This record gives sequence, structure tokens and C-alpha cells, in this order.
Amino acid sequence: LFRSLVAFLLLFSATRLSATHNEAGEIIVCHNGGLSYEVTIITHTNPDSPADRPEFIMNWGDGVTDTIPRIDEFIFNVAGESVQRNLYVASHTYVGPGVYTLQYIDPNRVAGVINIPGSVNVPMCVQSQIIVTPALEDCLPNFLNIPIQKACLFQPWIHNPAAFDPDGDSLSFEPMVCLGADINDDGWGDPIPGYTYPDQWPAGPDNQYSIDPVTGTITWDAPQIAGTYNIAFRVREWRQGIMIGWVERDMQVIVVPN
Repeated sequence: LFRSLVAFLLLFSATRLSATHNEAGEIIVCHNGGLSYEVTIITHTNPDSPADRPEFIMNWGDGVTDTIPRIDEFIFNVAGESVQRNLYVASHTYVGPGVYTLQYIDPNRVAGVINIPGSVNVPMCVQSQIIVTPALEDCLPNFLNIPIQKACLFQPWIHNPAAFDPDGDSLSFEPMVCLGADINDDGWGDPIPGYTYPDQWPAGPDNQYSIDPVTGTITWDAPQIAGTYNIAFRVREWRQGIMIGWVERDMQVIVVPN
């Protein structure tokens, strides 16, 4: 039975249906001054999909949503797959100080993601949180390494997203469940039902997954089934011992045979 399941997953994960496109994403926010902030949405998508997004809907966390135009895109290759990187930039002025969670929810993820049941029908939701006040000059952490990565079957996969804070704030890292549709109908994306971390495929002593809370290094020792997986983690920034914001990254790992 297990061998049959593996064969099915290998076949299904290799299929990139044209109706789907979302593979990875993050929201970076930077203080413009006063109560004004600039947001940069970075998405990675399947370029073969007709569901291309020249515009993106952004929820600013204060009851306001905006349609943001794309300013740049380019295509590159990872593990034999073409990936499109999309960049959306806009500014927003809040009416007052507060803690705001920004998000986007966009249908849908690519088909065949092994650890997301029915991923072809699951939206991608990505969030970030900021503390808005004129006195707090702050930009959320950024990443130097791309969120589409290749891993080899039965070999340890070690990856560091190379997160850095433009303001020199301290960072901490924690794994999280990938977010999807607004199940609770409260306007916010929720953890994907049935989501499992990669070390559950299959669970056992030869399959361990973790993220270092200090360095952000992700270790998966070792992938047991080839195919596509999505993982997510949160990076919190700290200034003088106080948490002042966080950014979530939802990324994709493509496991290939050796």
C-alpha cells in the first residue's frame, strides 16, 4: 500500500496543472515616515499558468484593501522547472498608530504539493505584522536566498533563507503551518486543514525536520519521497528585547532523485 501511495504521489506531484500558479510568497514592509508604509509583495508562480496576476489585492489590516500593480517579473529555472518571480509595490497611510497584520489571499497553489491535501484547490495566504507609530522607524526583515529550493532524495537538505534586518534588529525564527483560505469567515487566512510538515512523509527516525530559532537554518534529514513540498516560517524582529514585527515566508522545496 505504501509503495502504491508513493508511486501515485510521484506521478501527481510531477503534474503542474495550467489553472494553478502560486508556489511561494512573502510581504516586506518598510516605514516611509509618519504613518506611511511601503509594502513589497514578492510572489513566485508557475509561468505556464493562464492565472497570471498583473495586479494583486492587498489587505492592509485596517479594513482597507488595495489593488496593487505589478512593477516587475522575470523567469528562472529551479530543478528543471520554470519559475516566475513577481514584484508588487505600493504605499499606504494608516489613520492612527496600532498593531496591523497585512495579508493577501490568492487562488490557487500549484497542483500536487505532497504535504498540502488537494493543493490545486487551496489558496495561498501570506501575512506580515507591523507596529505603526511615527516614532518607530522600522523595516521588516528581508531575504537574500530565493524561496524555491532543490533537495535530493535521501540526502540531508540544509537551507538558510539569509534573512537580514535593514535596521540591525535581532531576529528569531519559528516554523509554522502554511496558510490558506478564510475558513472561519473572519477575513483572515487560516492554517490549511490536513497540512503536515515534511517529516511526516513518512514519519520515522530517518526523516527529521527543524528550523534553528537563532540562525534560521532549516534542516530536513532526509527527504523520503520525491516531489513538491511547501513549508512556511515566521521571522520575528526584536529591538531592545521587544518584538516589533514579523514576516512570514511560504516557500517551496522540490525533492528530486539523486
